[in-house]
Amino acid sequence: MEWFTLVKIGLLIFGLTSWILFKGERSIKKDNLDDYLSLREPIRDLTDEELALLQPFLTSKWAVYPYKFQSSLVDNKVSQLQGICNRHSLNYNTEEINYYYEIGDIEIFFPYNMHKHIDQFNTIDVVFTKQYAIVVNINGNDLKTAQENYDPNEEYEFEDFGDLKDNTCIDKFYEKRNDNRDAFDIESLTLYDDDERDYTQIDQENDLKSIDGDKVNSGVSINNNLYQREETAFEATIRSNLSNCLSISICLLLATFLLTLSWHSRDDNISFLILMFLGGVAFLAWRKPKFESTPQQVKVIEATIHDKYSNIVEVGENTVLKYPKYWSNFIPKSSDSATEMVISEDGKKLLRYGHTLSIHDEVEQFGPPKSVGQNKILLGVGIILSFTLLYYTDPINNGYFAYRYYSQQSKNLQINDLTTLHNSDIKHGDIVNISIKNTSCDVNDLTEDFQCHNFFINSQPIVVKERDVMSIETSLKHIFSPDFIQYKHDEEFKHFEKLQQVAVARANYELGYEAFTKNPFSKIKSLGQMVIDIDNSCNILPVEQCDQVKFRITDLFYTGDIFRRVGWDKLLERSKKNPDLDIIAESMEILELSSTLDSFNPALQKEIKKIVSQYQSGIEITLTNQSYIDMRPLIKIDIESPYNSMKLYEYKTVNYYFDILNSTISPNVNIVGVVSDIRYGKDQNSKTISALKVNANHRYNLDENQTISFFSLININVIVFIVMILTAVINGVKLVKNTKVNQRRIDEIKKYYENRLGTIVNLE
Repeated sequence: MEWFTLVKIGLLIFGLTSWILFKGERSIKKDNLDDYLSLREPIRDLTDEELALLQPFLTSKWAVYPYKFQSSLVDNKVSQLQGICNRHSLNYNTEEINYYYEIGDIEIFFPYNMHKHIDQFNTIDVVFTKQYAIVVNINGNDLKTAQENYDPNEEYEFEDFGDLKDNTCIDKFYEKRNDNRDAFDIESLTLYDDDERDYTQIDQENDLKSIDGDKVNSGVSINNNLYQREETAFEATIRSNLSNCLSISICLLLATFLLTLSWHSRDDNISFLILMFLGGVAFLAWRKPKFESTPQQVKVIEATIHDKYSNIVEVGENTVLKYPKYWSNFIPKSSDSATEMVISEDGKKLLRYGHTLSIHDEVEQFGPPKSVGQNKILLGVGIILSFTLLYYTDPINNGYFAYRYYSQQSKNLQINDLTTLHNSDIKHGDIVNISIKNTSCDVNDLTEDFQCHNFFINSQPIVVKERDVMSIETSLKHIFSPDFIQYKHDEEFKHFEKLQQVAVARANYELGYEAFTKNPFSKIKSLGQMVIDIDNSCNILPVEQCDQVKFRITDLFYTGDIFRRVGWDKLLERSKKNPDLDIIAESMEILELSSTLDSFNPALQKEIKKIVSQYQSGIEITLTNQSYIDMRPLIKIDIESPYNSMKLYEYKTVNYYFDILNSTISPNVNIVGVVSDIRYGKDQNSKTISALKVNANHRYNLDENQTISFFSLININVIVFIVMILTAVINGVKLVKNTKVNQRRIDEIKKYYENRLGTIVNLE
């Protein structure tokens, strides 16, 4: 396998993983939407005018592409969302092929290019489908105005806030950050999204400078900024999800890539490197990384709640804080008096509300939440790489082969003739080395790539009959020869050219101007033998193109007088008397004959192939699991020659057909592999083998005294496959287990708060 193909495999694996992560993230957004719909408080009903303006996006899937088409709304209730708007993209070859917008973890669709009104902080009126929300008003810009100003060819680029260039909207008090999320890191059962845990600390005063140009006090958005303190160890656990799953994934990907590369390149020297990557996987899985990051600062503030939606609250004027979803029933929608809160240093997360809802107390009493993001990633990686190995390296059969080899259940059988084959006690799993004379490739399997998967063993040549294809073997081989039309440049032809030149010059001289030009002519050597061979072939194999070829040959003798046109029978009689008959004819006529032969030869070859296929009825050997034998050396085609042509391939293939019919194939086909199936003749008692299925992987080609070392790629392949399966199974089990643990933890926390506070979700 070429390097380029393996690079494409690696890119395919990477692209497929990215696609799964992107789709997983959108699936989570769908769950968030379902949660929001159950708790939302509509602000009004959709008007008839707005409904009419939305109809194009509910009737055409292209109008909402790349969003999933929805033909109806959930209802006509309009709800309001507020906060930061993000754009998530999926790219291929640096080009965006899929994207979506979201606000508050809810997927949003902007009709009529309304996304150009996105601001640093947004108030959006939406209606809902089952998959996403549709915007009807954004920051005071309504649907009707957007439709009136809509230009389908308009390309809008996001405003570049600060020095960063990204398609992400930002809170107007904080610099924009990279928001390309990993879907497997978003966990509905943890306190906060993992992607938020990884945000780099940013100095707020510098952010304000980059946006407003002046230094702004971040405390303007809250009632009272009390003090700062260092986060507690329990609070730190929420952001200390240091996972080595990325390193493990890279090691697994590299091990798979190197194994696939070496498996198809017949190179065993890379085995140690593959084992080194597997050792790295084992070390990273065993190692328990300690969280030694520098503690961050948190802010203690007093603020009022202006609004609450989903798992986000707006405090002060425009500060938006995210809190655990299970706090939703215990935080009021709005408040008149200030409440003490603890927020993260970046001003994005609410760590404590009042003296009751507290991350610190939850972790202290119920323990930290289990991280399931790495389990999702490794589960996906394990499954994808397992299927990759199954397709490209066949680890299951390799494992069965290694098992039988080490348990000494396999025999290494050398079979050099049919008698040995018939008398051999071949069993499933035995290693056979079949080198029997006249083992031929099934002609129906002999395609242009010359990779043969099916063989027959015939011991007797075909019986030659009077009017049989074997009786015209010489004629057929001559017709398929690349030199079937040979040219001759002798004294006679030179004399003809001089006479032609003189005649043209005289005619032009008599007319007084250049009225005539010399037509190109060529001399065909031994046309008589060509006529004889064509006639012999058409008598035995009367293909449709025979009449066309005969017409083109007789047309070479046409002088313009239709009454003196040469017939085929007369030309054949003349050719039999003089097989070395030559002819000087117009080059254009010869070119037309050559073009006709280009369709005549494949038709003849097809008929010969049918005859050979009927003859191939001996013992059948089928190569399994994508194994094959390259037939080019056996058909005597020079692989390295740059002068190979289709005519040469046809000639060599026809010669191979006749070698099969004559039982004169040389050199012999050598089939080495593991027997995967045996079929016997109709008489089961005789145990006469009629067919074998052999996995002829080149790595099974072992001499009698050769052994399989531990570092053989056969063993390495099995080990890597087992590691992939274990990776998928272990992380799948952990994913289910940790999800249940997290859900149980949330239920206990909610019950604890309900006992202390009751439900105040309706508190205004």
